[in-house]
Amino acid sequence: MEKKTENNRGKLNSIRKEIKRTQLILIITVTVLLTVGGAIININSNDKFLNQILRDTSDLITRLYLFIRDYSQEDLCKYMDSVVGELPDVDVISIVDKNNIRIYHTNHKLINTEYDGTHPDFAMHEKGFYVENDIGPSGPQRRSYSAIYTASGEYKGFIMTIRLKRSMMSASIRTVSLFVFVVIGAILMELAICTYIFKKIKREFLEFTEDFEGTKFLVDSMRANNHDFTNKLHVILGLIQIQEYDKAISYIQNISIIQRETISRIMNTVDNPSFAALLVGKIARASECNVKFVLKDGIHFDSNDIDVPSEALVTITGNLIDNALDAMNMERSFEKSKELTFGAFTRPGELLITVKDTGPGIPDELQQKIFENGFSTKGTGRGVGLYHTKQLIDSLGGTISLESQVGKGACFMVTLKKR
Repeated sequence: MEKKTENNRGKLNSIRKEIKRTQLILIITVTVLLTVGGAIININSNDKFLNQILRDTSDLITRLYLFIRDYSQEDLCKYMDSVVGELPDVDVISIVDKNNIRIYHTNHKLINTEYDGTHPDFAMHEKGFYVENDIGPSGPQRRSYSAIYTASGEYKGFIMTIRLKRSMMSASIRTVSLFVFVVIGAILMELAICTYIFKKIKREFLEFTEDFEGTKFLVDSMRANNHDFTNKLHVILGLIQIQEYDKAISYIQNISIIQRETISRIMNTVDNPSFAALLVGKIARASECNVKFVLKDGIHFDSNDIDVPSEALVTITGNLIDNALDAMNMERSFEKSKELTFGAFTRPGELLITVKDTGPGIPDELQQKIFENGFSTKGTGRGVGLYHTKQLIDSLGGTISLESQVGKGACFMVTLKKR
């Protein structure tokens, strides 16, 4: 049964991990695709926006030039340099007269030199301006041509506003870098949110598992109680058959009160359902073994004080109680009372579990050996319960100690502290 439960738990953990991996892959994939798509759209939009800026700038420079065309070349250069300085999206402005001489260029070395580049074909563009890609003295570029006409319509030259490809590339790299930064930030945020959500899911999953384990132990407890009540029914039937009706009534009332008070006390002092269910079941088993199960005064278990896995609690406590019951069952004396005293106490960061029996006790020379793998005084094929119990306690950073007196019994004490 335990192996099947472990297998089911392993399958549930595998499913949970697979869901987590799948969701993370989907989140990252969708985020990257959206970012890449957004970057492409943004770059294309920037290209269209740049074309419009070049056209508008070219139109503006053309209008300005109509007012300053009579300036001396020195004043013209100063004025145009100041205009270029205020245009962050334009790298080069060149004004070429009708004789193909550069009367202004952002690179002053080219002023008064012959323009030998591509001549604009304004006949194909009735609006007098257009944008195209070309190669100039400064390298690959996108340029806008705008024709210059006098008030009478005479052609006087043209103006080029230019954005260099390297500047466009730098802008694209900045845009892509921004998107990469955003996508990394988004993925990190999504991972943080996913981690938080999965931790919450894991807590709920563990709570569900603990409730499931608690239900299993309750079923086991009901089975044990079924045997115990069968024995009690036999007593009641016997009392009725010998016509001891008053004793039968008193016996029924007594066992009902004891059973109800014991279960109520456990449920009120132990807030872990698996742990509480185990104790109820062990009390029933002790009754079957003719052992009085006593809860120590002040018993208190608050799972908020210390975080110990329910499975560990059940394994440690169950093994110690079973070991105590087995020890007392070995007793052949009918005069000696059999009593198991159990205690569990928590405070912030600490847990103490005690299991005391009135069995034969453990001799001093054997007290160090009982935790060894395979050691047992009950025959071959045993001796693993206390060994595994100590291994589990050690793995949790706790300690287990023993006090025993031959002929009077033994007491095991387990201490766990928050790590």
